[in-house]
Amino acid sequence: MHVRRATLPLFIAIALATSLAIAGEAKTPLGKWMKPNMGTPMAGQDFATLQKSLSLVASKVPSGSYGDWAKLAQGGADAAGKQDPSGVKASCKGCHDKYKQQYITDHLSDPFP
Repeated sequence: MHVRRATLPLFIAIALATSLAIAGEAKTPLGKWMKPNMGTPMAGQDFATLQKSLSLVASKVPSGSYGDWAKLAQGGADAAGKQDPSGVKASCKGCHDKYKQQYITDHLSDPFP
């Protein structure tokens, strides 16, 4: 009985971590591309790579109703050029808030880049 109680927190932690990892998995080729090309550089404050990656995203506006896509991504590229992490994060958040779900619905399997 004590062994089970002692291991219960471990099992709960593993289950939570697994569910978060699954929920955080990219659903599109663009999302899978973003992790190493934007997530990793952001974590490492590699602003040159962020600027290049965000400029690429700005140049690849998907078909459909994505009117602010280029503006948001270019704003992030400009912020990266100024080594402004909060500006980069604001750009990413703005684009994700506005377009992420729509993009997943409209372009689930579109190749990127």
